[in-house]
Amino acid sequence: MSPSSGAPLAPTHTSQLLEELVAQAPDGPVDLEWLLSNLDKRSFGLLLLLLGLLVIIPGVATIATLALLFPAVEMMLGRSAPAFPRFVSKRQFDFKRFKRFTVFVRPMLQAIERISRPRWDARRDVIDRLVGLVVFLLAFSAGWPLPLVNVIPGMVVVLIAIAYLQEDGLLLTIAMAAALLCLLGLGWTLWASFGAVMSWLGL
Repeated sequence: MSPSSGAPLAPTHTSQLLEELVAQAPDGPVDLEWLLSNLDKRSFGLLLLLLGLLVIIPGVATIATLALLFPAVEMMLGRSAPAFPRFVSKRQFDFKRFKRFTVFVRPMLQAIERISRPRWDARRDVIDRLVGLVVFLLAFSAGWPLPLVNVIPGMVVVLIAIAYLQEDGLLLTIAMAAALLCLLGLGWTLWASFGAVMSWLGL
């Protein structure tokens, strides 16, 4: 069948989008403004993927966690494209570390892509708002000053971003369930910590 016959084009794989973006990056530090200028029409999904990966990486996790809150809020508000305040968008980070990390995670992304396929039944605006809310809660949970508390939320955000980019409703449902378990786990940890502190204070 010829390209002019109107057949839908195969979706670009998430790992390919990530590889193309990394290949365009300069050798020195980059900022979020550069990332936004190089994102395509699927900017929310790819941005969530990038920030989710950055949340996992020590040294840049704090700024990435803060940055993740902004696209999450904009998705909840129904905005069409992400934007950051200048104090966040101009904050530079070492992209070389991110490049090395993408080499490590690429096989995992490709493995997920092999079993993922488009199966999207809900309205896009509904999905956007739901994803925004869940990502906001995960970013909030990743900001708590507890050891390695950023890793699991970051991984769940990455899974959500892949499902969003691949338009895979089943994978998104699995990712949302993982997000719920993550948030419940953090809630239990905070409650247990609070109880231990109260007990130590004799209250």
